[in-house]
Amino acid sequence: MDKAKLRLFAGIAGALFGFCGLVALAVAGSIALAAAIGLGPAVAVLAGAFLLLAIMCFSFFLLPTKSIEEEIHQAEELGSAALADLPFDTLKQFIKKHPLSATAIALTVGYSLIKNPQGLAKQAQRAMIHFM
Repeated sequence: MDKAKLRLFAGIAGALFGFCGLVALAVAGSIALAAAIGLGPAVAVLAGAFLLLAIMCFSFFLLPTKSIEEEIHQAEELGSAALADLPFDTLKQFIKKHPLSATAIALTVGYSLIKNPQGLAKQAQRAMIHFM
């Protein structure tokens, strides 16, 4: 068994035994409190305590570490960086895979630019749609 599978097994076993320990603690607490306040209220008190602990843990987990403005700014930076590199990477890959087609496209665009500069945008769109 390799190390990764052993670590995964250990994590699953730890979670299982932790859950069993928590159940045993809840049962023991219920039995101990049942002598003082009765079984029903003892179970309700322990359930409320565990629910309160769970709510506190979830609220701590969900707290943002940054303000909303910082999160938006970071998302904008990541998005613009990804979009800035995307067309150049796509063109590089296209040129590497199809050098003759890239040369033909460049010649067509150059000829179209000289012949009809206003219609260049429409022709470029048609060519890109054709090759996609």
